[in-house]
Amino acid sequence: MKKIEFNGKTAVVTGAASGIGLFTSREFAGLGAKVIMCDVNGEALEAAAANAGGCAIPMQGDVRDYEYAVSVAAKAAELGGADYLVACAGGYEARCCRSMVPFYEQPLEVIDWGLDVNLKGPVYFSRALMPQMVAKKSGVIVLLGSVTGFEGDGIGAMYGTAKSGIFNFVKGLAIAGAPHGVRAVCVTPGPVLSRAAMAEMPTLLGRAAELGELVDVIMFMCSDNASFITGSNHVVDGGRLCMYQKTY
Repeated sequence: MKKIEFNGKTAVVTGAASGIGLFTSREFAGLGAKVIMCDVNGEALEAAAANAGGCAIPMQGDVRDYEYAVSVAAKAAELGGADYLVACAGGYEARCCRSMVPFYEQPLEVIDWGLDVNLKGPVYFSRALMPQMVAKKSGVIVLLGSVTGFEGDGIGAMYGTAKSGIFNFVKGLAIAGAPHGVRAVCVTPGPVLSRAAMAEMPTLLGRAAELGELVDVIMFMCSDNASFITGSNHVVDGGRLCMYQKTY
């Protein structure tokens, strides 16, 4: 296996103030990349970037705003152009909007939030940054899925809907990018210990993933070790989806 390093490269990570996005940003910085860290939570983002090590640049904004994605792309261009996009920003709308009711009772603003953050956000950032990768004839886009995209959910229904959309969107990115040396993949976690509550979700292996176990897969996908992988969805769920193959 080739050594993984990103010296002289520029990475953009959304949802970078916490959880998977923060861990991913730290890994990129530790492996030599310049990292543009994106998050809506400005205070947490500033603290995260200050502690990320290496060259970490915080840029606050809302992934639902395409102009924000354009401003991030402009900063990436100043740094020589984006080489990697890892779209981690997202969330279960019922929890994030404090509306734990069945879908048929969900306010429209909660429904819109779930679709816009989890689907339109990755679409906007891919659209804003991919031209730089095409111009460079290289680049990798990693979108975060979720096992909920397979399972479905009757409360936060838009979360699963958006994630299943990501499964297909990454194929479109791969088809568009392949003639220009740009790869796109989806990494789909099951429960990850970005929140303590994730430890309660069952898996075949009897536990949730450590953050490093998931981010190692993301780093691999961005590296030259994955140079022949594109358009595919890589499930990292400890066997959770296997548990739904029940016999009645």
